[in-house]
Amino acid sequence: MTKARARIVGVALGLTLSGACATQDTLEMEPMHFAVVDNERGRRVESLDPETLFQEGNRAFEAQDFALAADKYLLVIERFPGSRWEQVATFNAGLALEKSGRFAEAVPHFKRMVTLVAGSKDAQDALFRLAASYEGLGDWKAMRAVGDEILAPQFAGIAIGDRIAGLAVRGRAAEGLGQLALAERDYRKALELYQGHLEERGLDKSPHVSLAQFRIGEIYRELFASIRFRLPLDRMARDLEDKSNFFLMAQSAFLRALRLQHPDWAVVAGYRLGALYETMYDDMLAAEVPSDLTPEEVGIYEEELRSKIRPLLVRAIDIYERNLRLGQRFGKRDDWMQKTEASLTRLQDLLRADVKRAAGSEAPVARPE
Repeated sequence: MTKARARIVGVALGLTLSGACATQDTLEMEPMHFAVVDNERGRRVESLDPETLFQEGNRAFEAQDFALAADKYLLVIERFPGSRWEQVATFNAGLALEKSGRFAEAVPHFKRMVTLVAGSKDAQDALFRLAASYEGLGDWKAMRAVGDEILAPQFAGIAIGDRIAGLAVRGRAAEGLGQLALAERDYRKALELYQGHLEERGLDKSPHVSLAQFRIGEIYRELFASIRFRLPLDRMARDLEDKSNFFLMAQSAFLRALRLQHPDWAVVAGYRLGALYETMYDDMLAAEVPSDLTPEEVGIYEEELRSKIRPLLVRAIDIYERNLRLGQRFGKRDDWMQKTEASLTRLQDLLRADVKRAAGSEAPVARPE
């Protein structure tokens, strides 16, 4: 059995239909290419036409065979330039490559699409996909430039929802560049735009509204997590104040994201909310202890500290349990649900051990007769 091998024959047929009358009407068809194929059934000639290839690409895309879909769309672009299928195949090829995780290969197709239909809604859509590809590559500078182009705007009739999405894109790029103040500014502009158009139908379901709210929480969560409790005591007091402030700001943002109840962001926000309490518990337990304490005093200090911060454990457990129920309601089975389950199990074990330890330390000491 020989493997199928194809040799593209450089033949294009110009098909015409001629009438029998003196004045002829001509119907021009799309060009057709042929391939000579050898396989176990022998040699045969197969036709390649853009519509068939495009539909095969669509079927592969719907079946989530993105690699095959990309191959089909790319054949349309390569073999039938200038055909009526070229533009849509260009966009779809970029999309299939993006879905395959081949972001660098997707970029030139989205760029070409923007050039082909500049100033249109299709060009704006291509810019959004271009931004997503740059995000996949971690090219934050290029992503920010695309955000600027979306908001210029590229499409004069840009809708409020797309303007919100553009601000979220540009904010995410600024955040990736470490420009946290600029990122927060764009996220808050997006939320202000949303608040100013609450009457617009469907806007509350926009993933970019939830994204903007969630990313504000992420900015403050990272600032919160960066602070550790270090001696001397006056520094530790400042650390506690700063960490608590960032905690509250992150908590507020995650709660708002959670209340928007978007399926893509609610469970993520719920997990991050529980993780704030979990992290605060862990960091307080890991705080530096004065070196002049005796072993007995250290033991007393640790027991006292555990009793003071135990409510953080209880609160985190409650949030994780609620988040699992929320995820089940949305039909989620993703990494964030697994992370929630893992953190819940860990904290339940910690709480049981903590309660058992506390009960043991409070047991009456038997007096000798």
